[in-house]
Amino acid sequence: MGLDIRFAAELAMGVLLATTLAACSAPVTPAAAGGLKVVATTTVFADIVANVGGDRVAVDSIVPAGVGPEDYEPKPEDARKLADAGLIVKNGVGLDDFLDRLLDANTQRTPILVLGEGIPTIDVDGQPNPHFWLDPTLVRDRYLPAIVAELSRLDPAGKATYDTNAAAYAAKLDALDTALAAKVATIPTANRKLVTFHDAFPYFAKHYGFELVGVVLANVGQEPTAADLAALVDKVKAAGVKAVFSEAQFNPKLSQTLADEAGISQVVTTLYNDALGPAPADTYLGMMTWNVDRIVEALK
Repeated sequence: MGLDIRFAAELAMGVLLATTLAACSAPVTPAAAGGLKVVATTTVFADIVANVGGDRVAVDSIVPAGVGPEDYEPKPEDARKLADAGLIVKNGVGLDDFLDRLLDANTQRTPILVLGEGIPTIDVDGQPNPHFWLDPTLVRDRYLPAIVAELSRLDPAGKATYDTNAAAYAAKLDALDTALAAKVATIPTANRKLVTFHDAFPYFAKHYGFELVGVVLANVGQEPTAADLAALVDKVKAAGVKAVFSEAQFNPKLSQTLADEAGISQVVTTLYNDALGPAPADTYLGMMTWNVDRIVEALK
């Protein structure tokens, strides 16, 4: 979606003010202003970074909780958040491309950490899927080392802290993964079939042994045609799917329509993946637990 003229003007004014203020102040360091300022594109990445950075970083998110990044329209205040950031963290692989529009207007040369860089992708309809974090082992093995390395480069004095925090968080991720796998094991193998609103779950499905039957929305922001929906209904019926899953950030109407036409009684509309939600899904660990609990309850 393009930026309209009014937004572009507001964004330019916001960036000019923010850049001017940043130029007049000293760089943010861990010893000043509450820590190294890190701005992540989403609340999911902000939470993970905060667990590694601890009290040496001050982490903010551009996209608010409960809002997805893939069709996010940036606001003038988002550019102001970036103006004095010491580090910007994004996922990449097409998930948070809205950041590019902000960076084009922002003349500062802020370091950018791309968490998804170098991770082997699963392609969906010929496009690499960016939702790595729904497999906790990828967060442990890929995201955490990248975060530690970049924070340590920017704040060498904090390296020991970052290493310790990352090791502690990795242990929590291991415990989470073990617990989630045990819950998934209670679902009969024949029932481990997912129909979701958008294509957020390929890494999750691969790691935990689910079959991805289909998605309601192939492209976020573009509703399926009647023919697309009819084809999905036939596919879902043939697969014997027990439930349709959607995320809280999306309108549940299409998911309910699919379920009605396919004769499925269970529709779960409270999953979170691109963004954190209210407690207990207000942390990455809590979000993953919440999602698996909802999935297990619907498919057992």
